[in-house]
Amino acid sequence: MRWASFPPAARRPGRAPSTAALASALALGGCGLGPDDPSGEWYSDWDRAGGCQGAMDRNADWTNAFGEPVDACDWPGEFVWITYAAMWCRTSESQAPRLTEAIRRAGGDVRFVTTLTGGSEVFTPASTEDARRWADRFGLARAMTVTEGHSTRTIPQHALIGPDGRTWFRYVGYIDADEILELLEAFRSGERVPRVF
Repeated sequence: MRWASFPPAARRPGRAPSTAALASALALGGCGLGPDDPSGEWYSDWDRAGGCQGAMDRNADWTNAFGEPVDACDWPGEFVWITYAAMWCRTSESQAPRLTEAIRRAGGDVRFVTTLTGGSEVFTPASTEDARRWADRFGLARAMTVTEGHSTRTIPQHALIGPDGRTWFRYVGYIDADEILELLEAFRSGERVPRVF
């Protein structure tokens, strides 16, 4: 796994993103990673406050392709892998088949949620119809493909909510199916433990 050999905050010596760089990239709602690659572990205030176990509200209401509300904290005691994508983002189109492969190969103890942060045009919110089209295009479960309106998240982005409801891992950047599965197994086996904030 490419980040396993380095401490979480400095995955690649000399290339670890600064908080300011990540905040700047997040504010711009980046798609893909350019020459100032901000990829790496990055944790939100919600993550640091305890995730589902903390007192901080989540910023977005999720609605799935059926128009039903979904919450990242709906599955206590289970792993929840979240991949953030946008319909307008070509990097999201490249990431989606890798996620589909990981879902196909994963054990049944993980819930996979795809969260659309934007519609087919930049700075437009994703709709329920967008969630349905994205799910059908990439073979994802409609019930687990959700929208959060329009977001300024840097994508691709991934988060793993652990069985205790805390964020065990959040990563900005592309991750392939093998890396997703290796990371899940490392947490399941105890080889890797969640960061304590």
